[in-house]
Amino acid sequence: MSRYDFTTILEWDRIEGWFNLPQAVTLQTIVKQLPPRAKVVELGSYKGRSSVAIAAVLPAESILYCVDHFQGSEEHIISHFDVSNLLAEFTQNIEKFGVKDKISTLVMTTSEAATKFDSESVDLVFLDASHDYDSVRADLLNWYPKIKPGGFLLCDDYEVGWSGVMRAIKTVGLAGTVIAESLWMHQKPKPSC
Repeated sequence: MSRYDFTTILEWDRIEGWFNLPQAVTLQTIVKQLPPRAKVVELGSYKGRSSVAIAAVLPAESILYCVDHFQGSEEHIISHFDVSNLLAEFTQNIEKFGVKDKISTLVMTTSEAATKFDSESVDLVFLDASHDYDSVRADLLNWYPKIKPGGFLLCDDYEVGWSGVMRAIKTVGLAGTVIAESLWMHQKPKPSC
């Protein structure tokens, strides 16, 4: 396949979700900078749109942990989304795009999953689970210690109507920057010698 063949992008766009192509390309740029054998954690996978984008460019021998209880979040339920088959649809999508072997699916809450990772063991955390202030703050407090020095924290839905995301980041006191539409990034400082 030519590197200019965009048919896979059209197929990717058919995975239901809100993560758009500019965000995906920006996130992939960060993922490509990670070292071999990197550990990446995605909090909130829905049907796998961002999961496929991440897993497609993982460095050699790296793994993406997709953490989701696959029961939908409050905003899905309020909006009357059908959340009855989320895990099946997620699995079908990661199989269709040939990235299933790069993904470990953790069907549990983000708080439960945090207990399974050692401190400073993760190269990148992508936070896109529940968007309310309390949930985002809990995810930040539970997962930030898991990130290696020099590692990355990315949060989706920053500045686009989800005030809980922005407020939680500011409350926790993390400095960062918006690197694509509603995609915020922080790089954990390395200790000075």
